[in-house]
Amino acid sequence: MANDEGSIRESVFSNPLAVRLLSLACSCTALVLTFIGLFEWDVPLTRFIRSLKNAQTDVLANTWLAHLSNFGDRLGNGETLVVISLVIGAIGLLLKSSDWKEAGWKSLFAHGIAGVVSNLTKHLVGRPRPKFMHAGQLELSPVSGSGWDSFPSGHTTASFAVATVLAVKFPKFRYAILLLPLAIGASRIVRGSHYLTDAAGGALLGYLIGSVVANPWREWWSSLESALFATAPVLAALLAIVWTIGHHPSDLWPAPQLMGAGLTIVLLGLVGHAVIVARPTRLPPFFTRPVVQGLIGVGLGMFTGSPWVTTTVLLVSAAYWLRCWTGKHSMVSTSKTASSCSIFKEALFVLAILSALVLGFELRGALPML
Repeated sequence: MANDEGSIRESVFSNPLAVRLLSLACSCTALVLTFIGLFEWDVPLTRFIRSLKNAQTDVLANTWLAHLSNFGDRLGNGETLVVISLVIGAIGLLLKSSDWKEAGWKSLFAHGIAGVVSNLTKHLVGRPRPKFMHAGQLELSPVSGSGWDSFPSGHTTASFAVATVLAVKFPKFRYAILLLPLAIGASRIVRGSHYLTDAAGGALLGYLIGSVVANPWREWWSSLESALFATAPVLAALLAIVWTIGHHPSDLWPAPQLMGAGLTIVLLGLVGHAVIVARPTRLPPFFTRPVVQGLIGVGLGMFTGSPWVTTTVLLVSAAYWLRCWTGKHSMVSTSKTASSCSIFKEALFVLAILSALVLGFELRGALPML
């Protein structure tokens, strides 16, 4: 019986397609758990945003938040995004650059698809805007009129679709480009136009659309798979951050136990990471960089003290491990090349993890919304 189970396990993990599908299933499950977890914060966060507004003028009292709100509203506007795409295309014609021309028309195309898909979804879901929230309960009215079109955020969906195309076409500036739709999504929440899950849903939908449009059409499935894999850890991190700043510290089981175990795993992972960089040949073949990074991720999830966040991050890490198992993401080759990375990058990685631990402890319950 044990031999049969071992042979089944070996046959599954020796099949690249099976491993990829299993990785995709882990990513999708993690995304579902993330949205369920974020949904808990929609109403509390909306009420908190309302408390920051002037009761008489309904304007944000904080100047910086007011500027963010206006910035996102203008930049994420449909007309503005169309102008950006046309300008990029025009630059491509002037410079006779195929990359710029392709970025222009593909971003415009992605914007159009995002607009159609988001508007159809809005009215099929029929979720009321935050300004119509009174009892704080979920109310859905599919195929309704104005005001029942909150999910997903149209500004966020369109801006992420356009930005994703530009990030693929101009990879050197991808992080700077993707910061703009992130700011737009945050501004829609701060403005009180959308719930947290509306912005998160728009970001996911826009990134998926932009990834498919930006890459060759024949590779649409691979593009979709990669986009789901890439968005799962980002949204899981968002869930961990919101959970951390929104919950009061608790001494009740299992929060302290999870935090202690998570801290231990992260510190051990950092030690293993240092050994991989300095002496990779002294480690067993299975102890590779992806394994260590996944363990650190699980430890950070456990450090939130939430079983829900821990499970979500564990699924994200499992998807990462499985993806690294096959193809060009080989687990074995990773450990062999890890020592060639610059010391500066490794130091930044360690500093980022330690900063996450400190902030996770210091910001716990900073904005108690429940």
